[in-house]
This record gives sequence, C-alpha cells and structure tokens, in this order.
Amino acid sequence: MKLFYFEAPEGNVGDDLNKWLWPKILGEKLDQDDSHLLIGIGTLLNHKIPLAKKYTVLTSGVGYGDLPNLRHGEWDFVGLRGPLSKEKMDVASNIPLLDGAYLLPLYLQVPKLSKHKFGYIPHVDSITNGVWEDVAKAGDFKLLDPRWPVEKFINELLSCEKVVTEAMHGAIMADAYGIPWQPTKAYDYINDFKWQDWAKSLNMEVKLNIIKPTWKGDQGEPIKRVLINNVKRGLQYSGIYSKNWTPVLPRTSSASHIKHVAEQIHFNASNLEFYLSDDKLRKEKTDLLIDHIEKKFDISLKGQLQTITSAEKILAP
Repeated sequence: MKLFYFEAPEGNVGDDLNKWLWPKILGEKLDQDDSHLLIGIGTLLNHKIPLAKKYTVLTSGVGYGDLPNLRHGEWDFVGLRGPLSKEKMDVASNIPLLDGAYLLPLYLQVPKLSKHKFGYIPHVDSITNGVWEDVAKAGDFKLLDPRWPVEKFINELLSCEKVVTEAMHGAIMADAYGIPWQPTKAYDYINDFKWQDWAKSLNMEVKLNIIKPTWKGDQGEPIKRVLINNVKRGLQYSGIYSKNWTPVLPRTSSASHIKHVAEQIHFNASNLEFYLSDDKLRKEKTDLLIDHIEKKFDISLKGQLQTITSAEKILAP
C-alpha cells in the first residue's frame, strides 16, 4: 500500500504531515505497491489521483478539480476531512469525519512556551508570492513559515498564545494543540470550501477575515524577466493586454502598504473572534478515528502511544 499525497517543491507542512505521521502509525503496512494507494491528509480527492486497483481514503477531502471516478477500482473510506466532502463523494457509511492532523499531538508532544502574543501563518503559495516576512517585521509579530519541517513548525506554533492563519492546516494543527486561531484570507485562491468542510466536522461555523495581499513583484527575477514584466504592466495599464500572455504579478509592495497590512492583522487579532473547537468533541472525534484505523489496519494505536509515553518517561531528565 503506497502513501499518496501532494508534495510541494519547497515543502508544505500540511502535506508533509503525511510522510511524518502515517509511517509512524501504519509502519510496514506502507510500501511502494502503487496498485493500492493510501490517500492521506490533504485536498486530494479529485480526477488527478493516479490509476490503481484499490484506494484507501484516510481523512482526505474534496476541494479542487473534478471528483474521482469511484467506478474505477475498489474504494474504501476509513475517514474523510468533513461532512461536505462526504456529501460530495456520496459516501453512505458512518465513517469518522476529522482531519488526520488531529492525531499529531499523540505522536509529537511539545511544551507550550507562549513567547509570542500571536503568530501569523500565510498559505504556502502566499509566502512565495508576498513579502510576509516584511509584514511580520513591520507589525512586530511572529511569522510561521508553512514550508518548515513538521517538528520545527509545531515547536514555533506552540511558542504563540494565538495564531492568525491563512493556511488551513495551520488552523487545524493549532486547534489540535488547543491554541486559539483566527482564519484570514489575503488572496482569491484561498479555498473557502475546504475551511467550511473541516470546521463543520467539529460543529464550527467560521468566517475568513479579508486582508490585503502583498507582492514580491520582481524580487529575485532575472533582468530579462523584469524588463518583460515592466512592459506587460505598462501595456496592461494602457488597456493593451492579451489574456493569452503569461500573467504578471503586481509590483513589489511598498513600505506603506506593508505597514497597512500589518496594521490590519493587528486590528483583527485584537478585535475579531478567535476559534477553538470543543475539547470534549475533539477528543471524541479523535478517539473514533483511532478506533476505525485500528479496526481497518488491525493495529493497536493505543499500544503504540503507551510505548511512546513510556519511552519519554525513561528519557526524561
């Protein structure tokens, strides 16, 4: 059974959870047999899933592209991200509806340090498109980079009392560790459906607060590309532009714009609602997911966790 998930070129902690978490849980049940795919954490349920004889879906969700063809191959749903994904996939069975990231605190236990009043987590595409390091510096708040490895990200996450996040898995991991989170949206590509799907799995209704985007523009681009971009921008401004051209990003955000965005984030963090799912419901849902995984794969997660806890006690100073 081969693990299938999206691998971002520079890393993305929400996707990279798959290679960190599932091998710890499933061990030797994972291999390179691509005739049987384990579809893991992420918005993976679409027409781009590779052809296989069998598919085991483990807390994935819907949100991009066309739905997969369930008539091709054998499909087994162990869990889905939320009720909207279940409805879209037309799954009748009573399966757990919870993102697999909620299992992470069972395998990665980190003390809360609370060194920062709040942190900001951009979407992985936003950290590439924008100047969020400059925004965080201007606003004097902690920036959490979604490209960090899982352990580093969680350590930095737990150094924040709260987080404002554009990355959905930033919110999910914060929620899993009991850190209040506030959803935000700076770019049109942020997928509201995914957020609502996950939130409804824990009986939450969330609203994404809109802030202005920031842009790197031509930073780091070769001289030739900078010249082409400037010509395109000039033609675009003059109304002479072809939709067939490769889109050109806006110019680099000004210092005043960066300051304005930092002030927006500060205002929202000080005045708008933060969320945290109900502790009891979160535990019930996590326990249900554990039970289904144990039955499906004939393993004992509780035994694994007892071993981890015992080892930590032995290693403790």
